[in-house]
Amino acid sequence: MTTFKLLASIFILTLSCIKYRNDKTVLGDIIKPIVTKSIVDTNPQPLVDSNYLDIVENIKENPYSDVFDTSIKGGFSISFSYDTANQYLIYKKGEKVIDTISGCSLGLLYKNLGYIGADFDKTFVFVNSYGSGNPHYIRLIDKETAKDLISRGSAWIDVDTIRQVLLYSKADVPFETDSMTLLDTKTMKEKEYAFPEEIFSEPEKLNRITLINITDKTFTIEYEYQDGSITKRKTYSR
Repeated sequence: MTTFKLLASIFILTLSCIKYRNDKTVLGDIIKPIVTKSIVDTNPQPLVDSNYLDIVENIKENPYSDVFDTSIKGGFSISFSYDTANQYLIYKKGEKVIDTISGCSLGLLYKNLGYIGADFDKTFVFVNSYGSGNPHYIRLIDKETAKDLISRGSAWIDVDTIRQVLLYSKADVPFETDSMTLLDTKTMKEKEYAFPEEIFSEPEKLNRITLINITDKTFTIEYEYQDGSITKRKTYSR
């Protein structure tokens, strides 16, 4: 079973933070939705502000910086890029730029900028994290079109990359009336299921659920409550 922390670490280790690329895209200071057309400057001439070189040097000193682009199945990749104010993730097939899938202020944590949560055959899960305890916001991105295939504001629960199944919540902070969604990315068929009632008495509801087994007919989750002192399992029919 693929774990979220392992995937996050693998992707962060593939970000290239020291290469100043020619395929730069200019976005705002915050992470924005996927744009329909990338704005690429093939001959960038950035203005250097007073602290720009210091920021770049800090990036070079980051232990995750001395690596290469992230490869995604199907000949796709994600490149790290930056200018005087912002850092970006550039989505490509071969050398062709498809889109800029994320951008944020230079110096923010890489998990804010985003990373790959799961790499499926036709899609991949792109994750943004904003601090310990907060929901991990996700997009299920179609590899060919770079379109987001699930509702905005959806949040991570877990995945099974072998069966290519995503378990997520359409509500970032769910209530008793909300449901968790199991999506088969091969068929794009999804079904909603009730959350275990015990999780609603404490914060970080989604972070306390793990997908531990899945078959053609059932799936099983494990969840914690009472400050992690109690662990239970629940099996659902697919």
